[in-house]
Amino acid sequence: MKLDQLYYFSEAAKYRSISIAAEKNYISQPTLSGSINKLERELGTTLLHRSSRGVTPTEIGEVVLEKTHQIFDNLEEIEEVVALAENRGTVRIAGIPCISDRIIPQTILRLKELDLDVLLSMTSCESIQAVNQVASGEASLGLVIHYSGIEKTVGIHYQPLFRDEYILYVGPFSSYWDADAIRLDQALAEPYIAYGEEFKRNNGGLTEILGKRRPNIVLRTDENEGLKRMIAQDNYVAFFPRFMSRDDFYYTSGLLRGLPISDAEMVFEVGVVTSTKYKIDRVSKVFLDILNRTINCDSEIWPCIN
Repeated sequence: MKLDQLYYFSEAAKYRSISIAAEKNYISQPTLSGSINKLERELGTTLLHRSSRGVTPTEIGEVVLEKTHQIFDNLEEIEEVVALAENRGTVRIAGIPCISDRIIPQTILRLKELDLDVLLSMTSCESIQAVNQVASGEASLGLVIHYSGIEKTVGIHYQPLFRDEYILYVGPFSSYWDADAIRLDQALAEPYIAYGEEFKRNNGGLTEILGKRRPNIVLRTDENEGLKRMIAQDNYVAFFPRFMSRDDFYYTSGLLRGLPISDAEMVFEVGVVTSTKYKIDRVSKVFLDILNRTINCDSEIWPCIN
């Protein structure tokens, strides 16, 4: 019995399909199927029920699957203990783009002060995508904007971190460049650049705040840097968080201005999601602890929940 046999068996059980498990692990279907067959021969029992609709663990297969998870959990703990002993590790994060402008860099600085060699692997995505990545085990932590029903998501634990508010970013070519504030109806009438799936579905934050109201969307992009560059070079606008984007280069260099909305409350909540199915590794726990300290220690945060 080999670890790769147990791993491929657990992957087939996870996806309820040998072909999908093979695709997810970048190997051929016969190779994965043959590995499981060999494991069954060595154990002298059938671990999976096979049908045209996929595979499911047998009764004894469920027992072996549970023991397999324990084995791999123990192996991960061994790796974590060694990594922590040498002050190193990898934190896999899926999060909204603006979180990396201020909070993540400050958190990394505090980690360096503790002499922790942490490799941060961060994927920028929308909140729902971040939640899905944590739920599937692709990411250890998800930094998200709260949306209705997030607490009820199966396999997910949500913890609020802080509140922020949306302001409207305008460039020098905007007719509101010299304004101190802007009304919501005026903001929604301006040529708007939408990010990702914004306003296509209810993904929390701005979409929930505005309800049925929608801006005048003229462009849509998944590239956050390009979005800000277009605002700086034309009369486009877009909503950005006041706190999280405060250290943004375009803002601090004067290429963009942030206008508060004078007649509407644009407050939203940012939180972290972890998996209740997959155990969070120790280095991610350390990172999360430092992240909370970073938020609590920043006296300028607006306003902190904790």
